[in-house]
Amino acid sequence: MKKKNFWIGIGASAGGLDAIKEFLKNLEFDDAIYIIAQHLDPSHPTILKDLLARVTSLPIHMVEKDLTPEKGSIYIIAPGHNATIKNEEIKLSPAALIGPKPSINELFSSMADELKDYSIGIILSGTGSDGSVGITAIKAAGGITIAQDEVSAKYSGMPKSAIETGFVDLILPANEIAIELPKLINTTEEYQYKVTEPKIRTNLEKIFQSIFDQTSYDFSGYKLKTIQRRIQRRMVVNKVITLEDYINLLNNSSSEVEALFKDLLISVTDFFRDKESFSDLKVVIDNMVKKRDLKDPIRVWVTGCANGAEAYSIAILFEEAKRKLDKPISFQIFATDIDDYALNLARKAVYSASQVKEINQSLLVRYFQENDNSYIVNKSLRDHVVFAKQNVIMDPPFSNIDLISCRNVLIYFNNETQKKIFQTFHYSLRPNSYLFLGKSESAVNTAPELYDASINKSQLFKRKKTDISFNLDYVKGAKKLVKNQKDISTKTKMKLDEEVSLEDKMNKILNDRILPASIVINSLGEMLHIKGNINEYFEFPQGRVEANIFNMAKDDLKIDIRSLFQQAKKEKHAASQALFFNSKEKKRILYIIIEEITPSEDDLFVIAFLEIELSNEIASMNVNHKDIDELSKNKLKQEIEIFREKLQSSIQDLETSNEELQSTNEELQSANEELQSANEELQTANEELQSTNEELSTVNEELEVKSFELGKVNNDLSAMLSSIDEDILFVDNRLRLQRYTNKAGKLFELIHDDIGQVITSFSFTIDIPNLRTELLNVIELEKESIINLRGRKLNHDLRIVPYKFDNKEVVGAILFFEKVKDRTYLSDQLHEKFIGLLGSYSKYPIICVNTTFDIIHTNFLAEKLFNYSARELKELTLDNLFLNITKNEIENTIFKNNTIDSDGWSSITILDKYKNRNVVKYKHEKCPDPLYPDRIIFFK
Repeated sequence: MKKKNFWIGIGASAGGLDAIKEFLKNLEFDDAIYIIAQHLDPSHPTILKDLLARVTSLPIHMVEKDLTPEKGSIYIIAPGHNATIKNEEIKLSPAALIGPKPSINELFSSMADELKDYSIGIILSGTGSDGSVGITAIKAAGGITIAQDEVSAKYSGMPKSAIETGFVDLILPANEIAIELPKLINTTEEYQYKVTEPKIRTNLEKIFQSIFDQTSYDFSGYKLKTIQRRIQRRMVVNKVITLEDYINLLNNSSSEVEALFKDLLISVTDFFRDKESFSDLKVVIDNMVKKRDLKDPIRVWVTGCANGAEAYSIAILFEEAKRKLDKPISFQIFATDIDDYALNLARKAVYSASQVKEINQSLLVRYFQENDNSYIVNKSLRDHVVFAKQNVIMDPPFSNIDLISCRNVLIYFNNETQKKIFQTFHYSLRPNSYLFLGKSESAVNTAPELYDASINKSQLFKRKKTDISFNLDYVKGAKKLVKNQKDISTKTKMKLDEEVSLEDKMNKILNDRILPASIVINSLGEMLHIKGNINEYFEFPQGRVEANIFNMAKDDLKIDIRSLFQQAKKEKHAASQALFFNSKEKKRILYIIIEEITPSEDDLFVIAFLEIELSNEIASMNVNHKDIDELSKNKLKQEIEIFREKLQSSIQDLETSNEELQSTNEELQSANEELQSANEELQTANEELQSTNEELSTVNEELEVKSFELGKVNNDLSAMLSSIDEDILFVDNRLRLQRYTNKAGKLFELIHDDIGQVITSFSFTIDIPNLRTELLNVIELEKESIINLRGRKLNHDLRIVPYKFDNKEVVGAILFFEKVKDRTYLSDQLHEKFIGLLGSYSKYPIICVNTTFDIIHTNFLAEKLFNYSARELKELTLDNLFLNITKNEIENTIFKNNTIDSDGWSSITILDKYKNRNVVKYKHEKCPDPLYPDRIIFFK
């Protein structure tokens, strides 16, 4: 079997050249394919390939057409193109006019789709947020994601945006990324073996428990293969060798539990994913809207909604059906997920150009508002979708649903969990409603008793009418279930312990008094423990059992038991002969004895039944009739006395109860008066609230008017900025970008996410000297400032004026980039002619540079000295030419150093393109043309 290669995508923008160099300098791993997507200006040729070739021994290729890459090589996407991976080939397509070029998001997303867990995404220095969506896609596909740390990045916009997604595995400086990368790749297969060992199931239970204890989510229903892949990646990232070590890490690190939890969540989807399926769904929705009564709103449930693209896609289909049928029916979509980050993205409803590429252009215009290179869902569509955090396995479902969409979610669950979810959906759906699943999911195969196939190829299923009951137990939530199980277990243990201790105490009393049948009861008369045969004294009714002695005692014993129990509560002990007990089989006398169990936390009693049998000998004894009469009288007197005592006890209990009832009645009357008083206060408060509500309504109307006026002004301002054919930027007094014209946005490649960032952090294609100082001076001194700008093809004035609020307080500055049309000095042709003649007649190598160190002119002697052609030299700056000297060192060493020889020359050591060291002498002169403040450097 052919071994799969790892593909490493590297995304960078402003400041990315230095980061990529640092990465390649420390890279000593050739067992992977590297693709670099560096934002470049397509209107200018690039020498990025030559610059990078100086710092690495790996072969570098500029991708200018479709090709199949080779392992151990580096591929740079040519300017003006986007790249995607398809069938293990690099495919090129023209880049959009507006937005970053090449798109890192498109490259990373295609890597995730094509390569799955063999994809690695790296984000280096740059401004904006390109690459964040791609990082999320790679993470969801099982790949590894890395970002440069913000401290080492020259511009932290892109790394910060990637890190804020929560899906970055490692955050390191560029040089350390190169060192860690081979370790991650080399250990992947080893970890994969360890995660598939037989002990995995036992260890998985421990891992599930760690996640559950912290997040209350139970992943035991997920497929083992999915879980293994996610755990493997976390072990690789944390450099943990065994599963036991990783379990220890989870037990000691809440942040790692959170990281694993996020890894297990699948939060990626697209608009109209699988167009054929959505075409069939459109037919179902059209019929649903056509047949539905206007008074009966349609309810839709989208589970696992991720970033909301699928929910909005379904909302668009309903809106289109309403337009087509001209039927203003109401519909509501409930979109749920357990991923908080994905839900936040869904609620913002802002999507990149690459995310909406599958949407028809007419629908895009109708339901989205374009803002720079982003698309925002219209409020009219957004109001139909409600996003909520909900776990379809644990939480209670929605009800009376007409359509459920659960696409590409069930594939991650095992069969048992899938059956439970299908049962939940069946409960939620109305009769003859629909279930919409993903390509690899089927309700008919898993739950044929609940669903029929409506359109099988599109995975649309219809709810069957069945009497199968819905089991609510598993919907309660894992946390509650586990708690209940723990409570039951604890109670059972306590009860067992209690039984042992009660039995010991009870046996002592029974042994002392030789009682054959007894019951332990609490202060409410509830049976806790039974010993012996009590069937003769109690009746067990049908239906629900309430183990209370007063309800279950036979009629001829109820009075005796109740009376004795009341006496035992007061005196701790009670005993008496049962007056009305009659045994049909033999002549017996029944004595009832009640004793309190001490010590005990609760009031517990033992009630014992002692029977004395009258033997035949006793019954047949010869006795005097007079004695018998006397005995009968005495027995009758004794029984009457006992009955009198019991009656007196009952009367006392009744009087006590009457007193308690009277006291309760008085308390209720007092409470009633308080409630009446509170009711009057509430009525007064209600009147005040109504008055306040009227005032708020008035204020709300005024705010609506103001909001409308503000919106109109904002729209007018946006339209004005869009139509102005000038390069204008607005910044506040903290130098943060607030607004810009479309022309300025194209000139400086600005996107919507740049708004709010400090303008001096942008990597402008135009070098503006002392921009920060000039801006602060304009704001503080409230005076206009003009900066002359010039490059090879540039002749502008930057005019900075203070921006005042109500013509009083300065709140920012406005930057105007104005072309200089009139020249009062020598023309470009005269300047070039002058420099050319100087170079031709000079016996020294000559290089002419402008104020930004761009090389403007050279002579053939300079070409020979530095081993570059004239064209190559003019594409370089001095710091590119002198590999061992930075811009600051050039300024201080060449242009400000006053150390010279006796003949007026200075010495310097430089490296040529082949890194040969040369010691040369030089001196410099300023160009005499004031319009061109160039420096002319002579070498010998």
